Amino acid sequence: MKGITSIAIIGTGNVAFQLGKAFYDKGIVVSEVYGRNKQLANELANVCKSYVSSSLQTLKSDLILICISDDSIESIISQLPKDSKIAYTSGAVSLEKFKDFKDIGVFYPLQTFSKDKEVNLFEVPFLIEANNSFFSQDLFDLAWVLSRNVTFASSDQRKKYHLAAVFVNNFSNHLIYQAKNYLDQQELNWELLQPLMKETVDKIILSNPFDAQTGPAKRNDLETLKMQSKMLSGMPKEIYELLSESIINTYNQHDKL
Repeated sequence: MKGITSIAIIGTGNVAFQLGKAFYDKGIVVSEVYGRNKQLANELANVCKSYVSSSLQTLKSDLILICISDDSIESIISQLPKDSKIAYTSGAVSLEKFKDFKDIGVFYPLQTFSKDKEVNLFEVPFLIEANNSFFSQDLFDLAWVLSRNVTFASSDQRKKYHLAAVFVNNFSNHLIYQAKNYLDQQELNWELLQPLMKETVDKIILSNPFDAQTGPAKRNDLETLKMQSKMLSGMPKEIYELLSESIINTYNQHDKL
């Protein structure tokens, strides 16, 4: 791997913990950790056998990897030395914002992370972008140590993948939350839905979402749709009706082709 032999991690969230541990496990030196939450920074440093830095200006690793929320990235980068090699893990922040830096790029894992649930990074897509071809290759090589699913992607492409990921992960999770909340209110057993969730995901992966669709909206079963809508109120009712309408329109349009 050319160019990068040590990494400083900025951030103490789920992405920072997962990548920090993965780098350490692969024998890549995490030389420094910086975070506003000192307790979590110390915890991450212990995981990586590293130490906590108290200043952004003194970070001197071969790569400074920023693993923080999107709305804080620009502020943090503005405090870093212009000659540093910098990458951030955001799916939505354009590289064009940072034209004054010699080596800056994106190291974006297209996955959801939890601090305490280890993810098999070997299968996780990493989207790579940089402001020059040499640094881009360095980031690609670094990602290749962790995964065999690494690709170059422009800021525009990455934003589109990120938007699609919001539908796949964030929105689907919220829908499942709505289902659990409804059953909790009815004092019914939420766990009975868990085999269905697993089968739904497996079927989508084996076929495709269009063919995997079932349910009253797909069948245009108006009586059932009307009955179920009456069982709900407020935002859940609006979500149910909007998604049902979208499903009906999707399959009606397809039938007309």
